[in-house]
Amino acid sequence: MSLGFIYAFLAVFMPLFVVIDPFGALVLFLGITSGMTPESRKTVTKDASFYGFVILVFFALVGKYILLFFGISTEALELAGGLILLIMGIQMVREGDRPKSQGGNVELDAGIVPLATPLLAGPGAISLVIILMNGPFYPDQILTLVSVGLLFIIVFIFFNLSDRILKIMGPKSMKAITRIFGLLVAGFAIQYMLLALHGLGLLPVT
Repeated sequence: MSLGFIYAFLAVFMPLFVVIDPFGALVLFLGITSGMTPESRKTVTKDASFYGFVILVFFALVGKYILLFFGISTEALELAGGLILLIMGIQMVREGDRPKSQGGNVELDAGIVPLATPLLAGPGAISLVIILMNGPFYPDQILTLVSVGLLFIIVFIFFNLSDRILKIMGPKSMKAITRIFGLLVAGFAIQYMLLALHGLGLLPVT
C-alpha cells in the first residue's frame, strides 16, 4: 500500500471521523439509553448504525443531483457546510459534547431519532460527504463510501462496548477528547470555507 493511497484515505477518513465523532456519540448514547434494558439498547445500537449509514450513503450518492435540481453551487455548499461545521466545532469545544437534538421522544425509535439523525448523520456530516463526493470516482468517491462504512462499523462496536469503554476512560476523558475533536472540526470548517472563496475567485491563491 503506497504512501499516496494512505494519504488520500486519511484525507477523506479523518474529516468524517471528527465530524461523526464516535467518542462524543458514545457519551450521548449512554445518556439516552441509560434507562433501557440490554435488549432495547442492542436494538437502538443496530438502528443507529444502520440508518445513520443509509442516510449518509444516500446523500453521498444523490446529494450532488439534489444540488443541481435546486441550483446550489458546490462553493455555496462548501460555505454552508463550513459554517455548520464551525458552529458544531465551537459547541464541541465549549460543551465537551456533541450538539444535542431538540424535541422528540427518545424512548421511541431512539436509534433513528436522535441517534442516527441528527447525531451521527447530521447536517455537518451530510454536507461533508456531498463535498467529498465532488472529486473523481477514484480515489475520492470510493474512499468516501468506504470511510462511511468503516466509521459506522466503529460506531456499532463503540455502542456495543459502551459500558466497558466508559469505565476504562471515564466521562471526563471522553469530554476532553470531544473538545480536541471540536478544534479539528473548526479547522476543517475554515479550510472548506477558504476553498469555497478560492473557487469563487474572492480569495487569491497563495
